[in-house]
Amino acid sequence: MSESEKPFTVSDRRHFTPDGRLRDDAPPDEGPKSVSATPPPEQKPPPAASPDDSRTASKPASAPSPREDGARMGPAGEADFSQFLLSLGAQAGMLLSGRGLPEGTDPAEALDGARSIISILEMLQGKTEGRRTPGEDEVLEGLLYELRMAYVEASRASGS
Repeated sequence: MSESEKPFTVSDRRHFTPDGRLRDDAPPDEGPKSVSATPPPEQKPPPAASPDDSRTASKPASAPSPREDGARMGPAGEADFSQFLLSLGAQAGMLLSGRGLPEGTDPAEALDGARSIISILEMLQGKTEGRRTPGEDEVLEGLLYELRMAYVEASRASGS
């Protein structure tokens, strides 16, 4: 196939040469693209479903989506129950390890703080019984086990 018979043309549109210099034939800088001043169209809220429509009502678009572990993940910026549990567990872990604590923190006070967080997790376990997903159950039970073992080890090491 000769040059004149090709159905397309290849042209290098890169602005720089391989060694980083600006090409002589580079197109002039167009500046930032203009943004349309028209606001996006308003979206009407879906009509309220009557109690009779509960079987046919569809899931709202903002409903949390299930994850592989069975827990639900909300829209960006919203915490789910598993994230909340892990946050409490991280705080207790810091208190038990002694790392990241302010200078002069009494180890006995840190141990008491960790025990308080473990108690909060135990309370949450009782209050949410029967309403957690299997993934949340697994997170909570594993977290409580690990924190209890670390608490026993830390209390033995401190002699309390």
